[in-house]
Amino acid sequence: MIEKERTYPIRLLMYEALMERIISNHPKLALIEQDYKAWRAGYKGELQTDYRLSFLPEKGYHIFRDLRLQDEKWHFQMDTLILTLRYILLIETKAYAGTLFFEKHSEQMIQTKDGQEKAYDNPINQARMQAWHLKRWLKNHKFSVPPIYHLVAISNSSTIIKVSDRSLNNLIVKGDVLLSRVLQIDDTTPNPCFTDKDLKKISKSLVKSHSPHHPDLLKQYSLTPDDLQKGVQCPSCLSYGMYRKKWIWRCPVCEHQSKTAHRKTVKEFFLLISPTIKNQMCREFCPGVSSKTIKDLLISLNLPHTGTNKGRIYHMPPDIEAFFNPAKK
Repeated sequence: MIEKERTYPIRLLMYEALMERIISNHPKLALIEQDYKAWRAGYKGELQTDYRLSFLPEKGYHIFRDLRLQDEKWHFQMDTLILTLRYILLIETKAYAGTLFFEKHSEQMIQTKDGQEKAYDNPINQARMQAWHLKRWLKNHKFSVPPIYHLVAISNSSTIIKVSDRSLNNLIVKGDVLLSRVLQIDDTTPNPCFTDKDLKKISKSLVKSHSPHHPDLLKQYSLTPDDLQKGVQCPSCLSYGMYRKKWIWRCPVCEHQSKTAHRKTVKEFFLLISPTIKNQMCREFCPGVSSKTIKDLLISLNLPHTGTNKGRIYHMPPDIEAFFNPAKK
């Protein structure tokens, strides 16, 4: 049973908005594109893990995808959590290519790809730390703590895995053997720790406690709004600076007309500038557009909001992609 689905990561939406909005030939664009590709590869790897786990029986497995919880002053994020009557399993998915060497004593993972070596923090430690946080979270919420297992799943089928110690083989799996490893854990953990009622309570609490993260990409790359193209983008020629006339957006470059071009602009504001927006903030992002036009457009979008009149603040919708692109939902 899927208790929490995996949605398209907001970080990827932010990267896509940033790559569109950043000024031409910006010196950091190559780095941003490289990081975007790495995050997108990771997301695709997680989807592969989802597919492989979809062959588990519907009954008896409560699956949570991309779950982020708070443990006192820390947050911890789990790619996949499987809750059963007998145990909890955390799966950290990695999409690295090439050859991966896991060194037990230095606790490093060394990737060899295209003749070059690169060291990373060992994802086994990452999964182990998630299990430690989850154990504390369960105790703090007055739940019993069952056996908590953790695995690192390598989603790329062509990746070669090498280990310095055979004991690490129990913690690292290729995607194509992930299902059999889960079933193996089933066989070695026969005694129930929970009742069905317990599972329902824990599942409800996990979903309710999910705390989505809203990263700040401008801060991450030491950028400011001045590094971005301003204005409403023409959906035809992709130039910026459409103007509003008689309820229609018009492009001064190609003369294309649109009734809805502002929707993408507001969406990108939420993703790149702030999860809240006021009239003045929107005018700064769309120079040349009047205060009244901005007010009318923001009201027409039916965004979540607080306050009234000049004090009204509009909030980013929980599912921003579905809100601004309902046809893709």
